[in-house]
Amino acid sequence: MNEILNILPKYSNADIEKFDSEDSFMDAYVELLKQSIELIYRVVGLKYCDLDGMPKKINKDDAVIGGNLTRLIKLNTSFLQNICEGKLEICYIINRCIAETAINTKFILIEGEDRVKRNYIKNSLITEKELWETILTNVKDRNGDVLPIEERMQKSIQNSFDKSDFDLEEVKRSSKWKSIKERANLVAGEMFYSVFYGISSHSIHGNWQDILLNNLKKIEDGFELNLQWNRPRPQVIEGPIILNLDIIKIFCERELTDDTTSKTILEKCEILNNYLLDLSQYHEKWMLK
Repeated sequence: MNEILNILPKYSNADIEKFDSEDSFMDAYVELLKQSIELIYRVVGLKYCDLDGMPKKINKDDAVIGGNLTRLIKLNTSFLQNICEGKLEICYIINRCIAETAINTKFILIEGEDRVKRNYIKNSLITEKELWETILTNVKDRNGDVLPIEERMQKSIQNSFDKSDFDLEEVKRSSKWKSIKERANLVAGEMFYSVFYGISSHSIHGNWQDILLNNLKKIEDGFELNLQWNRPRPQVIEGPIILNLDIIKIFCERELTDDTTSKTILEKCEILNNYLLDLSQYHEKWMLK
């Protein structure tokens, strides 16, 4: 509990008003990102770890949520690392992964039914089933000759199905798992997919927009390659912080049984969220100078 109580904004509003460079704002944003990651660690520890902080045995339903939160932590720490290394292009890519993981987690938490978790698992197994069928077709075309790599792949696919408590015959090509756009609209509003999630597709897929913004320089009637990393600015950090705090809040409300601890964490989320709003406003004012 003491670790949670010690999570406080690094700077006061009076401190922020004196910021005279974007480096100062970046320091504040980075520390706030760290604190939001720390809070995810804490709620994961409360729900899925023993008193010594070691992961404990959980059922498959808890594993769906806990596994996604673990992925969210790992993505956030990688995002933080690339922020600190000044690699904006990689931050954009990881940002998209953070967004989808947060959407999935919130959607599963809000829906709260076993069938939703089952559909989530089943949807991911469709690709495995298709690969299995491709291997069978290739083996048949070679008159039953199975390559060593195919044998290893079949064992891996079967292992995934066994761990997920699904039979190969259960999984068809269709899925009741909603599309990412539908999930985003339900948990974050229609603008989220179009603005935050949709635009980040450029970075994932290497569309012209990403190449133009990050990997080329326009000169006169031509271009030059931009071989340098672009420097992250505070705005790119806001999205993950907002998503982290949002997931922590919904998780506390629906999964934590200790009301006192849950209340303390929710209060911390509110404090950090308000701090983020202040930081954003002061940064906007600073850019207008």
